[in-house]
Amino acid sequence: MHGILLVDKPRGWTSHDVVAWVRRRLRVRSVGHGGTLDPAAEGLLLVVVGAATRLAQYAIDADKSYVAHIVLGASTTTEDLEGELRERHRVQTPPPRAVIESTLEHFLGTIQQVPPAYSSIKVGGIAAHRQARRGATLELRARTVTVRRLELLTYDYPDLVVAIDCGKGFYVRAFARDLGDQLGTGAYLHGLVRTRIGSFTLAEAWSIEALQEVLAPDTWPLVAYHPDALVSQLPILRIPDPQLTAWYHGAPVRCRVTASHGSLARAYAPDGTWIGLARYDADRRFWHPELVHRARG
Repeated sequence: MHGILLVDKPRGWTSHDVVAWVRRRLRVRSVGHGGTLDPAAEGLLLVVVGAATRLAQYAIDADKSYVAHIVLGASTTTEDLEGELRERHRVQTPPPRAVIESTLEHFLGTIQQVPPAYSSIKVGGIAAHRQARRGATLELRARTVTVRRLELLTYDYPDLVVAIDCGKGFYVRAFARDLGDQLGTGAYLHGLVRTRIGSFTLAEAWSIEALQEVLAPDTWPLVAYHPDALVSQLPILRIPDPQLTAWYHGAPVRCRVTASHGSLARAYAPDGTWIGLARYDADRRFWHPELVHRARG
């Protein structure tokens, strides 16, 4: 079994919980996911199975969309609802909607963001959240992240709801923290729903309840996307029959198709079977196998 399962992760489940649940249902070992969601968050999680696990990085690197519920006037140790209350801020005059909207503009584009201390980022080889829970004081380095859209959907102090389109590595919890700092009110993330990963949307996802009724090894082809859906943005390359043996042995192949040096393409056999990814060497005019998948009947 190979493919991608779109799951609407419920609140309270870890991403690993979902992976383990799918692994038990399908009775296969090769199962992973394309980007972690915190236990308190919900929404779209891509579960990858078989050959799709080798393409998971494409989902991790893809742009994502969220709807975030942020509460002003307080901050927590984890910057979300799961943490302990750290401070209440006395706000005599709540910021008006116009101030919220103008402040959001400061977070658009390419910005520097310090990740939350309670995160999976490794510090000295150990996950930051493990060290934070032991009481260690961590100074995480700011990282460059990209925010493409911030739209204030509703606002009734202390609650606001924001729609977010962002690139990889963006922490919505850290955004809530920084927004509260900018407004002088403090803030924490109360709720989060991931609505999109690349071209996949939450509307296409299966709930756990629905999967309990339909997910099994024999129904897998009916509920899963083909692995190549993770790289649908790449051009198609058809490998001629005489070149297939070389391809499956990891040797470079020649095709009529050319591209810019280093370009990637989805590789297919003449019968339309997906057989991996290829990278173009413009100097030698070869396509080198980047990933080889031998389909089995």
